[in-house]
Amino acid sequence: MKVIVLMGGDSTERDVSLVTGDQIAAALSANGHEVIKMDPSATRSEQTELNQTDHHWIGIDYPDYDLLPMHRGSLYLKNLLITKRLKPDVVFNALHGGKGENGIVQGMLDSAGIPYTGSGRIASTLAMEKDISKQFFRNAHLPVPKGVALNRPGASRKAAKQLTLPLVVKPNDQGSTIGLEIVSKPERLEPAIEQAFKYSKKVIVEEYIKGREITVGIIKTRTLPVLEIVPEHDLYDYECKYKDGMSRYQVPAELPLPVTQKLQTLALKAHRVLGCSGYSRVDFRLNEANQPFILEVNTLPGMTGTSLLPKAAKAADIHFNALVEMIVEEALK
Repeated sequence: MKVIVLMGGDSTERDVSLVTGDQIAAALSANGHEVIKMDPSATRSEQTELNQTDHHWIGIDYPDYDLLPMHRGSLYLKNLLITKRLKPDVVFNALHGGKGENGIVQGMLDSAGIPYTGSGRIASTLAMEKDISKQFFRNAHLPVPKGVALNRPGASRKAAKQLTLPLVVKPNDQGSTIGLEIVSKPERLEPAIEQAFKYSKKVIVEEYIKGREITVGIIKTRTLPVLEIVPEHDLYDYECKYKDGMSRYQVPAELPLPVTQKLQTLALKAHRVLGCSGYSRVDFRLNEANQPFILEVNTLPGMTGTSLLPKAAKAADIHFNALVEMIVEEALK
């Protein structure tokens, strides 16, 4: 099959996406597919460098660099039109954050009639908007931390200040803990909120659940073994996520069987409540009484050497190349 791997993009998670895309492309090539890498925010010369060849673009009217607007985001539509002209059997969406994960790229691919991996437009939008997804979880009686959403920098902080410290302050639509802070002192609340507003038009303030960092991966309708993250820092931050040796992982997590089963059941319910498909990863905090709280659903979880979904899949005897193939097969349905 001809598979185009979308990677890079213009979000704050661009660098992680490029690593994810490279590893997915290598696995697809090893599986016997024709693979083309596509960075939706790149020019023709940059695409050529990414693929180390220009033979893909021969005969295709590619936008001229000199005629491009300065804003990289304007390239998305043009590059997705190029993607359609390349006539792939499927697109593997390895983008993280921004347009690649919030439903915009999914909507473009839907309009172009191109099958793609991961969840569709609506589920992607709901999962990216953390305040909306949490409302869906509450309506479905799924456990989430107490919290509030602030809609603009000038919004009243009264509701946030009524929550019990420590608090987690984070942008509403970012990943990889970008812009996130755990606030333990009242005087840090305002600066943390202001910092989070630099990354999003909406900010989440919610109670910090003291306990364990847990995640559950989902492939098709199957839950993978529960994974526990033990970061070197107090917070499972960007460095702990992507730098080797900064976190330890226990998979399967050492938990009583009823707790494991409850986490897997809640993960699948959260996946379904948002209408997700293909694959996802559901993040939890597990308090000291082993009560789980859903933090978010990741519709495009990382696929790097330190990523959690491949680790959980490996514990279920699904190795990386097989995992990638399963995701492609599900997209083609």
